Amino acid sequence: MKINELIKAVTKDYMPIKKKVMEAQREGLELSIEDEQTYFELNTTLELYKVLKGMFMEEATKNKDMINDLIKKGILHTEIKQAEKDGKKIDVEVIMESMDFRIDNVPEDIQKSILEKMVKSHKENIEKNYKNNPELLRKESFELYIIEQFLPKEATKEDILNYLNEYYPNGIEQKSMGKVIGEIKNAFERANGKLIAECVKLKIN
Repeated sequence: MKINELIKAVTKDYMPIKKKVMEAQREGLELSIEDEQTYFELNTTLELYKVLKGMFMEEATKNKDMINDLIKKGILHTEIKQAEKDGKKIDVEVIMESMDFRIDNVPEDIQKSILEKMVKSHKENIEKNYKNNPELLRKESFELYIIEQFLPKEATKEDILNYLNEYYPNGIEQKSMGKVIGEIKNAFERANGKLIAECVKLKIN
C-alpha cells in the first residue's frame, strides 16, 4: 500500500470518530474501548503522516535533479517555476505546498531510506526508552507497525539461514564472509545487516 492510499482511507474514517470523541468530552462521557482504540490508531496515523511528509519534503529539497524532474512532469505547480525564475530558494514550505500532499511522488529510494531510518529509531526507542512508559510504548509500537506497511517484508533469521543452507551447504570460509554478506543483501529487498552477519558467522567453517 502506498502512503497516500492509507491516508485517504484514514481521513475518511477520522472525522466521524473525532466528532464522537468531542461529543463524549463535552458531555463528560467515557468512550468505549473500541472507539478509544479506533481514535488512537487514526489520530496516530495522521500525526505520523505529517512527520513523514516533512521528512520526505526536506530530503526532496536537497535533490535538485528530482525537483527539476517533477517540474517537467507537471507534478510541481507553477509557483515552483515562478520561484525559480525569481531566484527564490525552493525551501521545504514551498515544496510541501506544491506537492499537494502527494508524497508518493518522492522517489522510492528516498522514501525507503527515510522509512528504514525511522524503523531503526522506533525499535531503539521501544527497546531503550519507553519500557516504563506504557503510553509512549503504545504510540511507538503502533507507528512502527504503520511504517513497516510501506516497506518490503524484512528477511527473518530463518529466511537468511535457508538461503545460506541452499547456496553454501558446506559452510563458508572466513575470508569469504564479506562477499557472502553482500550477496545476501542483494538477495533480499530488506534485511538487517547485524542479523545477516550473525547468520553468516554460524556457517563459517
